[in-house]
Amino acid sequence: MPEIEFTIDAATGDLTVHVKGVAGPACEDVAKLARELLGAPTSEQNTAEYFVRPRIQRQIRPRQGI
Repeated sequence: MPEIEFTIDAATGDLTVHVKGVAGPACEDVAKLARELLGAPTSEQNTAEYFVRPRIQRQIRPRQGI
């Protein structure tokens, strides 16, 4: 399940956002929503989870009626 973890530094007001449980570029959509709700973080960095590409399995079915 996707999670958004955020921390606000009480001394500086810096915002840190960490998106968990979303692999690949779909993370961008979640991060965009977090930016709209929380404001822009101090910096952005992609995690290893971002670079995971979803696996797509092909299904080959024989044609019917030939």
